[in-house]
Amino acid sequence: GFVYIPPGTFVMGSPDTDDMGTDREKPAHSITLTRGFALQTTEVTQSQWESLMGNNPSQKSPGCDDCPIETVNWYEALSYCNALSEAEGYESCYTLSGCNGNSPGEAMECSTVEWVGLDCTGYRLPTEAEWEYAYRAGTTTRWYCGDNESCVASIGWYSSNSSNKTHPVAEKTANAWGVYDMAGNVWEWTWDWYASDYYATSPASDPTGPSMGSYRVLRGGSWGDGARHLRAAYRHFLWPGYRVSDLGFRPARSLHP
Repeated sequence: GFVYIPPGTFVMGSPDTDDMGTDREKPAHSITLTRGFALQTTEVTQSQWESLMGNNPSQKSPGCDDCPIETVNWYEALSYCNALSEAEGYESCYTLSGCNGNSPGEAMECSTVEWVGLDCTGYRLPTEAEWEYAYRAGTTTRWYCGDNESCVASIGWYSSNSSNKTHPVAEKTANAWGVYDMAGNVWEWTWDWYASDYYATSPASDPTGPSMGSYRVLRGGSWGDGARHLRAAYRHFLWPGYRVSDLGFRPARSLHP
């Protein structure tokens, strides 16, 4: 299901006082999100993907219906969002063109992607700012469970407890907004292009990332990562055509109550 994430203001990034923080997470800066949005409470599962897209590219825990879908690239995540919009009667948020002829889930890549923008009524990937805001759910600590690494096992599957595989979603403790697995299980694609210095120039309201780049931002850490990669502020990035067994996504949808 989906949960409503209300509009609000938060501090994005890592404070200079956090010795786990990296340069790409700084400076910490205030961001206001003026639109509420719906966010899927779990990562897209294998069964959700299969029922909509007709295949299952997962390489970890194959056949585990409730485990997150992985080995899907950024273009394929957008295609899923469009398919979900179409299935539920909303407008498609993305136009993908110059694609290689492969189906989503079979290494589909495209040369051009156009996004309607935050006013689109259909499903889409969250922006990087929306993702961190939703993860934090009002907290200001390293992880939504606190600042002490001892709490991480209660909220996520990561290198210390995953046995090197994905696990069914929603088995760990949700955050205050009822969202599961934002920390661990699989990395999650966001919309934004990646730039290491973006925080220094980011708009203070509704940022959607740099206008161009080579990599897209992923967030949240995975079954194979240490606790520091599961922090709210941690930023990772990959080429949008990359497909790997620790990377999935969850859709969002702008709401205008």
